[in-house]
Amino acid sequence: MNESEPPVVEPLVPPPEPAAPPKPVKEPPRPILKRLFGIGVWGWIKLIALCILVGFVVLASNFDPSSPDVDIPAAIGAIVRQTLAAAGWALQNFWKPALAGAGIVLPVWILWRLVSLPFRK
Repeated sequence: MNESEPPVVEPLVPPPEPAAPPKPVKEPPRPILKRLFGIGVWGWIKLIALCILVGFVVLASNFDPSSPDVDIPAAIGAIVRQTLAAAGWALQNFWKPALAGAGIVLPVWILWRLVSLPFRK
């Protein structure tokens, strides 16, 4: 530096602010029917299976809504009794096929899990 030259003073300038991230575009709300009935294929399959199951229970209880002597509390009681009876029957009679099926399915499932282990995260 020469003595004849004045010292260079850099102005104090604040660093530039980072650019603000773009604001997410707000999607319009879905229509009411889409929100109400917008379920996937698997959801519809489960809903149909539930309808069939409830239909079996209602038919097994001999509920007839067109009968003049309809008694809703008695019908609900009959449905509960029939459901418990069906559950008891299933526990008594379905353990053998379940055990036989498990003897085949579980070893295959364990083998599949072992084979696919390197490919899972």
